[in-house]
Amino acid sequence: MHKKFWLLEIAGLFFTAAGCFFMRRLYALSGYGLSGVLFGSVNNSPWEFAKTLFLPYLAWSLLELLCLGGGMRRLAVSKAAALGVLLGVYLGLSLPELPEPLCSVLSVAAASAVSFALNRGTLDLEAVFPIALCALFLMLAFYFCFTPFPPQNALFADKISGQYGIPPLGYDFGADVLR
Repeated sequence: MHKKFWLLEIAGLFFTAAGCFFMRRLYALSGYGLSGVLFGSVNNSPWEFAKTLFLPYLAWSLLELLCLGGGMRRLAVSKAAALGVLLGVYLGLSLPELPEPLCSVLSVAAASAVSFALNRGTLDLEAVFPIALCALFLMLAFYFCFTPFPPQNALFADKISGQYGIPPLGYDFGADVLR
């Protein structure tokens, strides 16, 4: 394992937090355009907030791979597992209406701990690289498909309006605030 790995994991926490903060406002900043739909949070549902953690963590993982230089298969497996943990922990904690910042911090910390533990461990992670790669592509498919076509359950419902997915054009967000 590389000596810089723990430092990079800690820097990834801050990168993910900054990316999450930016992506939560990207939909409005983009003028409610396509880039905001693809990369931002279009409503206040747990899934849309989880998206804002997923992409910065994935981007940091790619930067981490470039910084470390080697061990691509091992790092890819550990980061794919960490992304699964990140989504699972965040979505699991957000359903009982825990405070959103607490859910975010705990899920990113859990993902970083899993990534660090897998990279430091003695398991043969390279053997499951194809499975991890398929899981990563499946998570990316979920990332891009569930905003325009959300399943009708509590994970995808806006906590304020109760709507699913992209709000219709001309939707009065102020009416939700006044309720």
